[in-house]
Amino acid sequence: MDMYKSRMHSVNCYFSGLGLIFKPGIRRYVFIPLFINSLLFSLASWLLWTYLSSVLDDLLPSWLEWLSWLLMPIFSIISLSLVYFCFTLVANLIAAPFYAHLSRSVEVYLRGEEVEQDGTSSLTLMSAVKVIGSELRKVSYYLIRAIPLLLLSIIPGVNVVALPLWLLFSAWFLTFDYTGYYHENHQVLFHQQKSYMSHDRLNHLLFGLLSLFATSIPVLNLFSPAIAVAGATKMLVEKGVLRDSRIIN
Repeated sequence: MDMYKSRMHSVNCYFSGLGLIFKPGIRRYVFIPLFINSLLFSLASWLLWTYLSSVLDDLLPSWLEWLSWLLMPIFSIISLSLVYFCFTLVANLIAAPFYAHLSRSVEVYLRGEEVEQDGTSSLTLMSAVKVIGSELRKVSYYLIRAIPLLLLSIIPGVNVVALPLWLLFSAWFLTFDYTGYYHENHQVLFHQQKSYMSHDRLNHLLFGLLSLFATSIPVLNLFSPAIAVAGATKMLVEKGVLRDSRIIN
């Protein structure tokens, strides 16, 4: 039962993010990312509507056509998730400064006290550049590992295994990305965050799968990054991660 509760913690935290992003003092960091997401996800939806069917036909090898009734729906779901995931990466890169402040505001709200900060908590050009630079490092980390899986996914037969692996890695990376704002607010370095995440891989993977699935649901996908940032912050605060450290702008 304790193990079940532990696994459900990440799930509960994700859904708690939906309520957190509309709290006073928090919701102001949601509106601009919402506008960015609206533009990018509209483009993603158009691309899927136009090209998805023909791409899926090319991915399925002829010797597996007898399983098309099973594989095509699976490929469709995976492809849908991964296309929206790619657009989520772009949206997160642009909106990263707002998500850093969103995570900070959620932490302050959950602790019920003002956390010590250096300087101002306003969104400045320097803080924006710093957060976007960190986001670029995370994206490069992802691409180095994801591109080989992407290349394998276009090889008939091999793609049956490669696409699910790409899906799982992308889900794990989303958690890495969304928990990153909390860690960066506490000056935790990139490699240190990877060490923190290695202690509870399954919970982080579950959280990432939820985040990835949400990106493929119309309307919800517009809010899903903000929900995930808030939920990831709640998950780490409740685990007591970096509880005694201070937030740095």
